[in-house]
Amino acid sequence: MSFFLQRWLGGGGPWGRQEVSQAVERLIDEVDPKVRLLPRSQQQLQRGVRDTLRYASELIEHLPPPLDLSPAGYTTDRRVGLLFASPESLCRVLQGSEALQQYFSHPSNPDTAYLLLVMQPQARQRLGRQLLPDGQVQNDVPQQVISFEQHRVVAAYDSLKNLRQLAGMEAFNALCRDLARRVALFDARRQQLEAERQRVLLRLAAGGQTLINAAALRGRDDVRDDELPRRLQQLDAELAVMGKQLSLPGKLDYLRQVLRQPQQYIKAGLESTWLDRMGVVTPPDLGGAQLDFGLMKLGEGEDSVRERVVFPGSVTRRDLQQWRERWPQ
Repeated sequence: MSFFLQRWLGGGGPWGRQEVSQAVERLIDEVDPKVRLLPRSQQQLQRGVRDTLRYASELIEHLPPPLDLSPAGYTTDRRVGLLFASPESLCRVLQGSEALQQYFSHPSNPDTAYLLLVMQPQARQRLGRQLLPDGQVQNDVPQQVISFEQHRVVAAYDSLKNLRQLAGMEAFNALCRDLARRVALFDARRQQLEAERQRVLLRLAAGGQTLINAAALRGRDDVRDDELPRRLQQLDAELAVMGKQLSLPGKLDYLRQVLRQPQQYIKAGLESTWLDRMGVVTPPDLGGAQLDFGLMKLGEGEDSVRERVVFPGSVTRRDLQQWRERWPQ
């Protein structure tokens, strides 16, 4: 069912009034808690948040089979060995997970936790050796190596069904963090422009007089003296626009804009690549094995999109105990 049909029919996940209200509060907390000072700010965001949660839930429905994150699974589930550099690195991720600690701290929870694992893909180029089908070895072959870093367990659930139903909230949380990051970067850019404006004003005030530290006043602007008035006009115009966008009403409008079209800011789907056991991209006819993974993209514009690989996984209390016995912290 498409996102827009879900929106029309009102389906798309277990998002009641309480869950939507909590998601609204989380979004405001991430971006700017002062947005609450605006009249009816929460109410203005509720429908968009509900629609975005439904959309995110639809995206997360398509995930690969769960990873076996037990000590035995590191060797039997080929995918685990590709995603983690070593058994010890997997152990550190599991033992350092607050979500798993909270899950297993409740004795009433089942012994198996189904978790959502997020990591950052990295691709690099190198020259390597390649074994050809006829048995010969070819040297200095351009190769692409895929590795995975910054692993995080973002949530743990008592069943795979609940993971698939509720993981949409984790995608929404990721969107909230990304929006907060973008607002912070935009504000940092505003501060840079304000600092440049002060330097321009000082240089204009100095006129033709000798300055003790003229180089410092130039900063990195590289603007000639005769261009200063025009540059000041540009800065004033740009700062006026940014001031409106970074005001509380401007931030609220930005959030409403994103929530009206979530498909422009968050995308996800099932992707595939073929890798050998060292992570080198290798065609199937040369021994590459297929790796299916969920890929989530956050942001707008080609230059600012952030990618994260997403996997479901499972681990038991006994598995964690075995990991602790092998690599105690």
